[in-house]
Order: sequence, then structure tokens, then C-alpha cells
Amino acid sequence: MVTFDCRAERVDGVTLVTATVGDVAEPTRITVRNCLDGPLWPPRKQGVPEAGWSDDGFEGVVGPGTHALGYATPAPLSDQPAELVRADPTSDTPPVDKRLDSADAVLRELGDPSPPVDAVPVGEPSQAAEAASRRSNESTVEQEMDPQQATVKSPAESRTPSGQRPDQQLPDAVSQWLETVARRVDRAERLAEADSLSAATAAVRAADGLSGVRTVATRGDTDEQMLRALARRAERLADRRAAATVPTETLSRLA
Repeated sequence: MVTFDCRAERVDGVTLVTATVGDVAEPTRITVRNCLDGPLWPPRKQGVPEAGWSDDGFEGVVGPGTHALGYATPAPLSDQPAELVRADPTSDTPPVDKRLDSADAVLRELGDPSPPVDAVPVGEPSQAAEAASRRSNESTVEQEMDPQQATVKSPAESRTPSGQRPDQQLPDAVSQWLETVARRVDRAERLAEADSLSAATAAVRAADGLSGVRTVATRGDTDEQMLRALARRAERLADRRAAATVPTETLSRLA
């Protein structure tokens, strides 16, 4: 008789589930269903979900022996993370890991034929275009908030009387740091909103794999604290600068 055991642990905000199906005496079609309240992140091979996995769990034919099934989910722990719904002997279907009847199966077996991202020269322009688009959107929002800013000005007119540049023209170092944080925020939002297998797949790929997901997760608190600290300091400096009126004419006479 087929046996089933399931365990789960919480690591860095992610629940890792391990299910073991044992005492399989012959090819058997099994169905293991996720019981946790959250999206299921299946194991992957060559960037695509392993054969047999869906949004609900695993279904497929396994051979004799003991088989371990593992997946991850952002859902919290519970007493029963997964359950064995079905275990029926069968003889007319090959095990799921032996079938090559779909594009994903071929990709798992042979790998992604696309060249490495680092070898594609269009990567940096694409990032630059994304950054330019984000800055353009921010400028549009500012103009909607203040209609006076919607007027197109020449470079000379765009500077304030004191020679300062407008807010949207930040120093390069500040802009680059904000763009880096903004990319992590975008990835975090996309990962948080993933509510299906396809959405989770796309979000993990966009985050550069599970290592990228871990980076986004571990940097969350630090990014928030640094952004809030920057906002507070910038506001204090802006208030001080606004209050510090330089008496140019008086100083000129004294000099």
C-alpha cells in the first residue's frame, strides 16, 4: 500500500514543503494537492516547472520505489501542508520524467537555446530605456500635480534664480541608486502579486531566479529604512535651505 508523509518548514518568509510517497510497487498515477492558502512555486529544471506540476499540486505517473516531491509557497505553515488525493496503479502511461511530448519537456531536457543575457549587447540600452521611461512617468505625475510645471522651458529658464536644478534632474549618483532600489521594488511588487503558476514563473524569471528572489526579500527592510532616512534628511535640508536667505547685496557692500 502506498504511504504518504509530508513536512514543512518556514525559511526567510517562504514555506518549504517536502512530501514523500513510498512503497510504490508498480507504475502508479498519484495526485498530491497543496493544502496551504497561497500560490504554489514548483521545482524547476532549465527554468521551467518540472513535469506534472500545476497551480494545485502534482499529478503524474511514478515508478516503483520511494519518491520525494518538494515545492515552495509564501503561505504560512499549517498542520497539513499537502495531501495524497489519488494513488492508482497504471500500466499504459510512462512516468512523467520520461515523457517529451511538450515544449516544456524538451526545454527541461535540452535547456534554453537562448544566448546568455550577458552576451546580448542590447541589455544596457533596454535598461536605459526602462529608466528613461520611469523618469518620464515621474515627470508627468509632477506636471499633473502642478500645472505650472507643464510649460516647456529652455535649459536656461529651467534653472531657479539661485542656479539650482529642478527636482527631476537629480545628481547621477542619487539617480542611479534610486533606479537600483526602484528595480528591486518593482520585482518585490511583482513577486507579491503572483497568484498563479504562470505569474510566479514570470516573476521569478524577472527577478533573475531564486537567488534574485532571496536578494529582493533580504533587502526589503534595508531599502525601506534607507529610503525613509533619505526622505527625512532631504526634507530637513530643504527646509534649512529655504530658510537660509543669502544677503548678497549687503555682503557686496561690506566687501
